[in-house]
Parts: sequence; C-alpha cells; structure tokens
Amino acid sequence: MDRIYDTLDEIVTMIEQARGVPMSTSAMVPRDHVLDLLDELRDRLPPAVIQAKAVLDRRGELLDAAQVEADRIATRARQDADALAARARADAEDLQAIAAQRRAELLALGQREHERLVSEGTRLRAEVIAQAQQDHDELLAQGHSERERLISESEIYRSAVSRADELGAATAAEADVMRREVDSYVDAKLAHFEATLSHLLRSVEHGRANVGARRPAGPGRPAAAPE
Repeated sequence: MDRIYDTLDEIVTMIEQARGVPMSTSAMVPRDHVLDLLDELRDRLPPAVIQAKAVLDRRGELLDAAQVEADRIATRARQDADALAARARADAEDLQAIAAQRRAELLALGQREHERLVSEGTRLRAEVIAQAQQDHDELLAQGHSERERLISESEIYRSAVSRADELGAATAAEADVMRREVDSYVDAKLAHFEATLSHLLRSVEHGRANVGARRPAGPGRPAAAPE
C-alpha cells in the first residue's frame, strides 16, 4: 500500500516538474515512464479496489437484475393478493351460505316450537274447561242433593208440627215440652243446613278461583287472581 502512495507521489512530482508548453497550461512528460508507473500502480491496487471496480462495471447489469427481481416479486405479490382476495370472497360466500342455512333451520325450529306451544296451550285450555265443567256439574249435583235433603227434612218438620197440633189435647206442660223439643230439633237442622250452604258456597268460590287461575290471560286482560 505504501508503494502505491510512493508511485502516486512520483507521478505528481513528475507532472509538477515537467517543462511547460508555451502559451498553454500543458506540460511535457515522458510518456513511457508515466505509463510504466500507471501500469505498476494498477498492478499494485488492492483486491478490494479491483472488486469495487468490477462491481461498478456491473452496476448496470446488477440494477437490471434487481429491477427484474423487483418486478418478479411485485408480480408474485399481486398474484398472491389476487389469490387471497379470491379465497376470501369464496370463504365469505361459504359463510353467507352457512349463515342462511342456519337461519332457515332456526326459523323452522322456531315455527315448530310455536306450533307445539299453541297445540299444548289448546290442549291445556280444553283440559281446564273440561275440569271446570266437571267441577260445576259436581257442585250442581251436590246442591240439588242438598236441596232434596232439606226439603225432606222440612217435611219431617211439618210432620212434627202436625203431630204436635194433634197432641194439643195433651196437657199444656207436655205440649210445651214437645214444642221446645221440636224447635230445638228444627234449629239444629237449620244450623246444619247453614253450615252446609256455607261449605257449598266456599266450594263454588274455590272452583271459580281455580278456573280463573288456569285461564290464560288475553291481550290487555290480566289473569284472574286466586280469591
């Protein structure tokens, strides 16, 4: 490396000491000697400098190759982007088809569930109405039976009064005792009748409450509260 600098210094000194050409900035130097020094200088150049020159000489070729590679990469990127976009569109269409199918399945399931609930509600309504009718018929039958029994007991009362009148010829004390016994008997029967009527009334109210509680509330009408 020092020899290179020495050769360069020698060339510079030769040029500086060369005889000038009149009326010009040129100088006369020994051509052969300068060429020998330049050849020596070229031979002594480091390999890195020679490689750098080779790189510079291939600069255009390398730039062209880089441009070709860049174009290839850009083309490949566009192709990959187009493929990804096409795949994304296909996936989106598949998802839309799956969503539409799922929606149709859910709608069908909802329709079947609605029909089942309507059928169940209709069946329960019929059962409630039938039970209410049965309770009503039973209450009417109980009321009719109780009425017949009370009528029968009233006949007994009238018979007892008639019998008491027939015994009017008996002593006043005996008639009074008989009347008190009859009154006591009638009062007991009436008290039993009153209790029976109260029980029957509570049964009717309870039956109405059950019917009202099982009746589905219509639009704008709240369900009947149990009494």
